[in-house]
Amino acid sequence: MTVGIFRFKGSYEESIWDILKNLNLEGKIFGYNTIVIKPNYGSLHLGYPPEIQASIGTDPRLVAALVKLLKDNGVGRVIVAESGMYGVKIDKVYEGLELAKSIPEAGGELYNIDTGEFETVEIGETTVNLSKVFGDCDFLINIPSMKTHILCTVSLGTKNIAVGAIDFESKAKIHREGIHRLIALLAEKMNPDLTIIDGIVSHEYLGPTFGLPRRTNLLIAGDNVISTDSVAATIMNIDSREVEHLKFASERGFGKIDISRIEIKGEKLEDSVVADFQHCCRIDEAGEYYSRALGIEGKMDICGTDYCSGCLNATVGVIWVITNYTEGDTKPFTFVMGTDGEVPENPRGKIYIVGDCQAKNKDKGEFLPGCPPNGKEFYQIFVEQCLSDEAKRKAVEGQEKRKNSKDRRLPPMKHTLKYYQKNNTNENK
Repeated sequence: MTVGIFRFKGSYEESIWDILKNLNLEGKIFGYNTIVIKPNYGSLHLGYPPEIQASIGTDPRLVAALVKLLKDNGVGRVIVAESGMYGVKIDKVYEGLELAKSIPEAGGELYNIDTGEFETVEIGETTVNLSKVFGDCDFLINIPSMKTHILCTVSLGTKNIAVGAIDFESKAKIHREGIHRLIALLAEKMNPDLTIIDGIVSHEYLGPTFGLPRRTNLLIAGDNVISTDSVAATIMNIDSREVEHLKFASERGFGKIDISRIEIKGEKLEDSVVADFQHCCRIDEAGEYYSRALGIEGKMDICGTDYCSGCLNATVGVIWVITNYTEGDTKPFTFVMGTDGEVPENPRGKIYIVGDCQAKNKDKGEFLPGCPPNGKEFYQIFVEQCLSDEAKRKAVEGQEKRKNSKDRRLPPMKHTLKYYQKNNTNENK
């Protein structure tokens, strides 16, 4: 198993050629009839500030350059395929990132997994609905972003190819039934032929979407997704042996996580490690860390440890918007979510029971039904219940102003704004 580390020097095409040459794919890859590329845009809300957006999703210029290179060298069909998480409309993402223009111009095709056809497949002791687009290709290229993740420690190739290849119902199911084991099993079934991790701008701290951008200027590529993720995790200064889904896959014989047993080409690993890369908090610390990031320290608790990003975005994401309008003026509150969340003996303020996974506790607080709950409805509920009259006025006016504006991007979280005010050149040179 071979993994290459490549320093990005400004040219996407040259970087791709370096990867293909070092992994001995230069002559082989151009002989395929159909290649599918799976980028990482599932959590990319177009309302994010551009700096954050660049760290959450795969660089669209990298994807377009890869499509063009493959088509220019004789590949028959090149299909870029992606699905969305809660509230993300992939066709709109394609348009917003100008992929709707650049991919056809490069000779490729865009595919919306969410509106396509699926087949039911067995994964472990459960079943998921897997997009048929992956069964029809000769070669699969996986291009995730390099991010931390509150549930999975890292969001890299394994999570991208697994969660992004299934329908929304299946996404919710694997979170409920054991995400670490199931994404490892699904990645093994998918078994991408090439994984290229986009670490040009990485996402550190509160990943996968509420963290900080970090310019690391690296691309990590390999022929086994588990080994490639292990090298990327090491670069993030995270021990791959402590990442549950990587450890599970390795114990099954699918990939290596012992760095000493992986052949590494290109840049030296020791020269590529970002020693001060900020890791995500533990999920049981989420309330503390997110409240601090939102500028409402001491006012929010989160109870539960196995909730999905859908519930997180429908609640904490909504609070992000509101607190930016109200400058942190809110009453205390508690979210109870996931299958294991329980109402504490001494809850902090108003109790919100989040999502269908919490139906068992629906009589113990304000129940927000749905999988995930409706964020727009929660916005109105929270404004009425947890804001002073003055804060309520600011929240309503702010939302109306954003609706009527051409630029509907959200302001950064408090910690992100503070970060940019202090230093906007944080990078691994």
